[in-house]
Amino acid sequence: METTAEVSIYAEYLSNIRQISVVASLTSPADASTKAEVVQNGHQLQITHHGSVESVHLPAQVVSPPTLPISKSSGLNLSWRLPVSPSEVRPSPFSLESQALPWTSIDVQAGSRVSCRACNSEIVSEGTIKVWKDLPSENWAEMMEFWHCHKPHDHNQQDEGSLANKGYGANSAISAQPSIGFVDLTSFLFAESDCSGLTYSSSTVDAGFDMSSLALDNSVPQKFIYIFCKSCQREIGLFNILAASVTLFKWQISCQTLTPSRGPSSLECLVATLIATISRSGSSKSILTPHILGPSSVAAGQSRQDLHLWVLNPNVTYASSSLTGCRTAMKILHKDIDSEEGGKLIESLNSDVQEITLPMASIDAARDKLKSNSLLLPTGERSFKEWRVSLLDRWDGRVQEE
Repeated sequence: METTAEVSIYAEYLSNIRQISVVASLTSPADASTKAEVVQNGHQLQITHHGSVESVHLPAQVVSPPTLPISKSSGLNLSWRLPVSPSEVRPSPFSLESQALPWTSIDVQAGSRVSCRACNSEIVSEGTIKVWKDLPSENWAEMMEFWHCHKPHDHNQQDEGSLANKGYGANSAISAQPSIGFVDLTSFLFAESDCSGLTYSSSTVDAGFDMSSLALDNSVPQKFIYIFCKSCQREIGLFNILAASVTLFKWQISCQTLTPSRGPSSLECLVATLIATISRSGSSKSILTPHILGPSSVAAGQSRQDLHLWVLNPNVTYASSSLTGCRTAMKILHKDIDSEEGGKLIESLNSDVQEITLPMASIDAARDKLKSNSLLLPTGERSFKEWRVSLLDRWDGRVQEE
């Protein structure tokens, strides 16, 4: 349902106090034509203003008089706190560790075909991947680089076999293995020999090759090179040089899951990463930086704007008259930050800021979504000091209607 020009409604479930906070924003002051009603046995709020009617399905059933009071001094904003019905089951305590994540190893069918989501061209043929395994941490690449530089002595040789089977033993760090698909929060990792239909390049798709070894520029230190779909030429991943692995972004590919579900978006993968970052480090602040293939090439006098995020609440259940149904989301403070300033925050020993690297297009998509979702919030709740406030929906696998 699209928001009318007269009324927009935002409702948020305050689970700790068992209330629904509702704010209705009007384009003109409330008057005798303005009426607010709780209908459908406490499941829906309907507001009439200047002959225009807008409604929202509430996040939980409420107990309330059929007609809500409207103060003569309400102006452009009407607000209420509506008690949740005692018959509503109390939500389970929120736990970061128990949140659903997009496409973990137990979700994907053994032998699943993997294809480009944009054009459906085959990348990994059916039956190639015999087993799927989760990587040990969302920051496994950084761990592996540290391990590679500071490799321990083999004191615990009895554990090496089991670790090597997982692909990240002390002697092998994390490396791609034929017939095994590794899974992290944002991507799948494959051996290059298991993949086809890809173009590898240190720059653009036009300068690409069919093999990663041909695309490597040995004159420049590199961590990654780009991977494009050979058919539609869309950038779909990176080749990790140290791990010798094809890394395909979950939001750019399709696969077969045990329970039918849609493919995750880059935003849902970002939210999953934020949840894992908070769970792992306790830090609710992150800076999104783009993948850098090698040494930074930003010219003197030029600056890149990174995206600084601060998770205000990782567990928000809300509804909006601009959307269909209820959503679960993170409430996030965000702002652009100069890359040099962001780098100092990330590298500072006293900083509680974590770095999350994503393709530039995904960072731009996050920035755009944060700006648009901010409009779902009441006008007075869209900013806090120098920060802007917004929402990013969490993954649930269901198809959502805008």
